Amino acid sequence: MSRLAVCWVNRRMDDRGARMAEALRRVELELPSLAPALWGNLRGPVDDEALTALRAAVWPMPLPAELEVLLRWHDGQPAHGEWWPTLDCGPLLGADRIVEYVKLFQQTEPWQWSHAWIPVTQEGWYQAAVDAVPERSGTVIDASWPDRPRAIAPSLADAIGAAVDLGRAGLLPTPEDDRAKREERAAFLDDLWQTEWATNLLGRRSEIDPGTWPESWGGPQTV
Repeated sequence: MSRLAVCWVNRRMDDRGARMAEALRRVELELPSLAPALWGNLRGPVDDEALTALRAAVWPMPLPAELEVLLRWHDGQPAHGEWWPTLDCGPLLGADRIVEYVKLFQQTEPWQWSHAWIPVTQEGWYQAAVDAVPERSGTVIDASWPDRPRAIAPSLADAIGAAVDLGRAGLLPTPEDDRAKREERAAFLDDLWQTEWATNLLGRRSEIDPGTWPESWGGPQTV
C-alpha cells in the first residue's frame, strides 16, 4: 500500500473513532433515562492489558478505531445480559470475550466466518461482527448461524448511537414485542440510516453469498 493510501486509511480510521465518540456522548446523555436497565447493564472501561491481548488476537487485521473507543468507554456487557437493541444478536462483548470468540470462530469453516470480521455481540447461535478491512466502511455483519451473513448496520457507531433514536421513538425492544413491532423497528432504522447505506459497499440486510465474498474476507473462493 502506498504512503498516500496509508494516510487515507489512517484518516478514515480516525474519522470512525470520532464518530463513535460523538455517538457515545449522545448515549451518555440520554440512555440513562430512556433505557435505565440497558444503561445499568454496561461494564466499566477496558484496561490496556486487555486491549493489547485483543490487538494480538485480531492481527493481521487492525483493531477498528470505533471498537477501541467503545471498549475504552464501556467494556461490553455481562454474558447473557440485555441485548443491544439495534443489533439483536446478543449483548455487547468485552475485550476478553472478543478474544475468546475470535479464537473459536477462526476454527470454523471459511463459508461460516471471515478472518476479517471481529465479533462484537454473541449469544448462543447469534453473533454480530465488524468488518475490519481498513479501507472499507466497518459495516456490522449479522453472522448468526445457520443463516447466511447479512449487513445490519452501516457502522458500529451507527449501531450504538441509534439506541437513543429507538428510545425516543418508543421502539426499544420489550418481551411483548410481536412481528409487527420488530418490522416497525427495522423500518425505522432503515430510514434513519438511509444516507449511510447509500455509500456502503454492502447491500442493506441482503444475504451475502460466501462464494462471492471480497477476496480480503477470505472464504471458499480463495481456498
